[in-house]
Amino acid sequence: MRVKLSVFSDTMALMIVLWLCSLPLIALVILPLFGRTVAFTVALALLPILLLICWGICGWRTVKNSSS
Repeated sequence: MRVKLSVFSDTMALMIVLWLCSLPLIALVILPLFGRTVAFTVALALLPILLLICWGICGWRTVKNSSS
């Protein structure tokens, strides 16, 4: 049985999957050019950026739904 956790859990899951799928791209592009430290920093910096985007999308939907 599938139980939906919250209204916007699918958006959060999509952002986390997007981050996980971007890790090989970071490893293939940034790692050879700039090294391990920069690649690690970019990968860790990308996660909060994507989570902030997710928070903005979910907040926008909440405001849009509450005004209707």
